Amino acid sequence: MKKLSGILTLVAFLCAATLTQAQSVDEILKNYFEVVGSPDIWKAKKTMKITGSSENMGMTFPVTVSSMRPNLQKVEVSIQGQQYVEAFDGETAWTINPFMGSTEPSKKTDDETKEAAKQMFEDELIDWKAKGHTLTVEGKEEIDGAETIKLKMVKKSGDEVIYFFDAENYVPIMMRSYVNFGPMKGKAVDVYVSDYQEVGDVMMPLSMEQKVDGQTFMKMKMEKVEFNVPMEKDSFVMPKKD
Repeated sequence: MKKLSGILTLVAFLCAATLTQAQSVDEILKNYFEVVGSPDIWKAKKTMKITGSSENMGMTFPVTVSSMRPNLQKVEVSIQGQQYVEAFDGETAWTINPFMGSTEPSKKTDDETKEAAKQMFEDELIDWKAKGHTLTVEGKEEIDGAETIKLKMVKKSGDEVIYFFDAENYVPIMMRSYVNFGPMKGKAVDVYVSDYQEVGDVMMPLSMEQKVDGQTFMKMKMEKVEFNVPMEKDSFVMPKKD
């Protein structure tokens, strides 16, 4: 009788463990969207403008990031009186880089354009199944003293992203992706996010730090975030050369 009781207990435990695993992705995302704002709230946002500062090589520079659905983006950085620009207009990735000897706009490489096209305005966790992505729970890991739950996304494109969700607050405190081309191909890029604050009807991190091999490449502080700011698609298009 004791042996039968023990077997039933084991079976119940295994069933519960299987059920917990099956529900864990949905449960994590349910908690996540309860904190940061529902998918419907985020879907109502068509544009976003961020003003803040970026820290590179021990110096701090003003930065503005403008973005529009589905994947248009423009980053403008003022460096020592000169304007550095990186943008994607939906088809072409381009830049203005005065530190490469020219203030004329120029197209980026095909590989850079492909990567820029993947950077979507909408959170990839929204409607992830419909987008063709897969999500799996990969256990737990401590990040900077905080216990996190690892959620691995394999996108429809094959790219992988690992989200490290704070086990108490259910918001990511780090995301890990991998470089797809160039001399750093295969390297892990860790983006740490913090200072979550309310921005209107949503919650989002206002501090970001990017690291490769433990070395910080870039830090950014967001001082102001505005949604549904009027924008024209033409503002993302590469200017014609003089």
